[in-house]
Amino acid sequence: MYWYAAHRLDNFVIGLTNINPATTVPVYRTSYKVCAQYSGSVAAGDNATIICSPSYEKFRFVIVHSSLGSDALCLVEVFVYARST
Repeated sequence: MYWYAAHRLDNFVIGLTNINPATTVPVYRTSYKVCAQYSGSVAAGDNATIICSPSYEKFRFVIVHSSLGSDALCLVEVFVYARST
């Protein structure tokens, strides 16, 4: 998973869930599985790349959780890599 974030999105957490976050407002960090955490600051106009562990089961929703709240994202791109068996 690759994340492109605004400078306001520092120290954020990436979570995965099968429950629609829009139906469980507010969303708490204990309500989803954390797959990655970005510790640090993202400079204005810069990119932050997070790669979640490939060992997780399938999920329907990706949560980008910041202590600053919402509306801090400019672009989020999620890539799923299929493992061959």
